[in-house]
Amino acid sequence: MKKLVLLGLSLVTVLLAFTGAFAQNSGGMLTIGLAVEPITLDPAGGLYIPEQFLVQQIYDSLIYADQELNFYPGLASEWSSNETGTEFTFKLRQDVKFHDGTPFNAEAVKISMDRASKGMTVAAAAPSALIGYIETAVVDDYTAVIKFETPHATFLQDVTRPWLMIASPAAIEKEGEGYGQHPVGTGPFIFKEWAAQDHITLVKNPDYNWAPSFLKHSGTAYLDEIVFRVMPEAAIRLTAFQTGEAQLVQDPSYLEASQMASDGTTQLFKFSAPGMTSHQMINVEKAPTDDLNVRKAMIYAVDQETLVQTAFYGLQDAAHSVISPTTFAYNEEAGNLYRYDVEKAKALLEEAGWVDSNGDGIREKDGQNLLIEYPALPAYEEAFMELLAYYLKQVGFDVNITKLDDAGISEFGFAGKHNILNMGWISRDPGVLSYVYLSENIEGGNQSGYTRFRNERLDEIFNTAPQTLDTDVRRELYKEAQAIIMENALALPIHCYGNVYLAAPNVEGFQFDPEGFPYLYDISLAAE
Repeated sequence: MKKLVLLGLSLVTVLLAFTGAFAQNSGGMLTIGLAVEPITLDPAGGLYIPEQFLVQQIYDSLIYADQELNFYPGLASEWSSNETGTEFTFKLRQDVKFHDGTPFNAEAVKISMDRASKGMTVAAAAPSALIGYIETAVVDDYTAVIKFETPHATFLQDVTRPWLMIASPAAIEKEGEGYGQHPVGTGPFIFKEWAAQDHITLVKNPDYNWAPSFLKHSGTAYLDEIVFRVMPEAAIRLTAFQTGEAQLVQDPSYLEASQMASDGTTQLFKFSAPGMTSHQMINVEKAPTDDLNVRKAMIYAVDQETLVQTAFYGLQDAAHSVISPTTFAYNEEAGNLYRYDVEKAKALLEEAGWVDSNGDGIREKDGQNLLIEYPALPAYEEAFMELLAYYLKQVGFDVNITKLDDAGISEFGFAGKHNILNMGWISRDPGVLSYVYLSENIEGGNQSGYTRFRNERLDEIFNTAPQTLDTDVRRELYKEAQAIIMENALALPIHCYGNVYLAAPNVEGFQFDPEGFPYLYDISLAAE
């Protein structure tokens, strides 16, 4: 949903419930069930999970990171930085071409970085990775220097992420505003077609020969074609998997997925991702959540451990803070501020003046019900949104759930009509918090507007931490940021982000990237 030098390691749990003996088989078509359709396939415009998944199949980054966050050559064969962390020099490969035949060179890097620094959509993630960007200097055809106004402690990790992958300058010029629907990169797969609300098709790049060395093979991808089918309902994705219409599905129905994995009929892959947890951002300007006691009561009212067991059948982990424990600089104290306590929740509401005077189970104050407006995106929240409302109702809240799509959620949130609104962001670094909690973005149509919270110290941390080269100092800054967020009850944590995939028995070579997205380059369909 809804993502830098990092020291936190991703935790990957791979559950292989099927162990068959298959022979290696190159070729074939893989169909993947997607929960949400991308909005754009332009790296400089992307934000959401499906965009990240597809972008990294079509494009390459200058350098790559494995799951332990070690760096490997990508489109750049060498890289270095100056002592102040303000300039990064990349020596580029000289044997790469974009899918449209355009040669890859330093000018292409410059164009992609210039676009990324601006962002090609209102909510693009790329600009947050290029704060303080000055320019990309083209030294020669195969040397580019990326310059910043201030130290950029996390840039080498940032440049490994999909949002800073390199696009074809010729295609950008040709397609104009439509480029995001007609992407051209250098990656292992070539964009073929996009049928809106139905499917996106990629085909093998026959010239690909520059995969990072930590992957399992070299040369072209094994698969000839990949079809991403848009299947918003978990039940539909599961049916497609069971009937063989799809061989790989994301975020399946958790009950059936756990049963299928346990009875040996399929493969299940689970990844506990770093970054922001799935949590409800609480609006501090709209009553009744403008009251700190009300916000704290909401957090105490929710039993995350039981919720995740009920909603996800053990395939997701409970969250108690705004970032997951697998993330660099996780603050354990901030994560222990709240635990399920119905009596404490009720006492806080009583203290705030909310009482159930008529015995209907809903508290009132000054003639108004204790009403929470909750716009929900079923694609991500269907498993827990009714459970969350149930917990809140148990202590006297009335909860109005309005089911919307991505665009509707954004409109609802930007208008400030919500009390709570879900946010989750897979990222290797806690710096991602600045994208949704930095107050200067409140009036700019950014996700920061979802809490409407303003705090000078929090802003200072988010503005200085990315420039802080000392890892220990950065860690303490981000720990303080988490404390401010949780002490002010801005986040009602639900679960840690965990990517879950069901794979057919003949899907081989499945591997997660550092943020929990499959590398499709290594996947093959084995023959019995």
